[in-house]
Amino acid sequence: MIARFALAALLLSPRGVAASVSIQLDHGAFRVTGWTAPEPVGGWASIFAVSTGPGLPPLFGTYSMEGGSVTFHPRYALAPGITYYAVFHPPESAPIEATFHGPEPAAAREARITAIYPSSPVLPANQLKMYIVFSGPMQGGDFWPSIHLFDQDGKPAYLPFVGQELWNRDYTRLTLIFDPGRIKRGVKPNVDLGPVLVEGKRYTLIIDREFKDVNGRPMAEPFRHEFAVGADERRALDTGLWKLSQPKAGTRDPLVIRFDRPLDYALLSDVFQIPGVSGSATPGAGEIEWRFQPMQPWTAGEYQVVVDMALEDLAGNRIGRPFDVDTMTNPAERINKQSTSLTFRIP
Repeated sequence: MIARFALAALLLSPRGVAASVSIQLDHGAFRVTGWTAPEPVGGWASIFAVSTGPGLPPLFGTYSMEGGSVTFHPRYALAPGITYYAVFHPPESAPIEATFHGPEPAAAREARITAIYPSSPVLPANQLKMYIVFSGPMQGGDFWPSIHLFDQDGKPAYLPFVGQELWNRDYTRLTLIFDPGRIKRGVKPNVDLGPVLVEGKRYTLIIDREFKDVNGRPMAEPFRHEFAVGADERRALDTGLWKLSQPKAGTRDPLVIRFDRPLDYALLSDVFQIPGVSGSATPGAGEIEWRFQPMQPWTAGEYQVVVDMALEDLAGNRIGRPFDVDTMTNPAERINKQSTSLTFRIP
């Protein structure tokens, strides 16, 4: 809200314009006070204009006489950081000019962490990724000292994450990848250091307040997330274990695909589509289902859900291929298809 105030105009009135005439800014409206003459033939716009600078086109808006003052209401709200230039031209008198400033920019709120995925309280011991969601754009660079992982005994995990900076486009979601070399069995990091997460233990992820936003300011508060660790998940995804709901023709009931295990949050948001049907899709609670809401009622017939083969579960297992397999030495395990599909019928 722009504070109510008045700025006395510079008066140059050789022909007797009253010294009390002034231009004021009042809650976003510009007013000429102390002027009692009738509206000129050309309208108030012919003698009173507001722009963002001398010589620039006037703002769009409406004029009225309110409480004895000629009043101009801009079509759009005044913008922070902009200077406004108001000029009133009394007939046969020197112009009265006044300069005003738009409202102060709203103080940006401190960033905070609003979500973490997977949202399940129990993760597999071979968990591959975690997604940290922030309330606003964050600063890239050397943020790793602000991220810590401790086990239930307070022991810090040794280099648990790949030191690669992975953000979404607007820097509001950070992807943390657990060291894959400590997940795949039989490779040197796994043999030498062991897995990062151990079945049966509890862990706490802590992100310090010093993690900075895009303007270099620390977060509003530190973040703490506790989770338990269950058994490894080393099975390939099998679409035959998924269950599809059965929407009815003439309704906009959602199509729901329920999985046999939680899936990767970010991929779950992108890898499904139903050709020829417009609508909105969202991951369900716990990332264990996918919901599609059509824009128009379903019509009877057969439909396909196309699934990109990039889809993964929490441990990186894909459709028909477990994460732990070595496709270089097991060519039969290679998956060359880009997508697969599920068929459902609307009765």
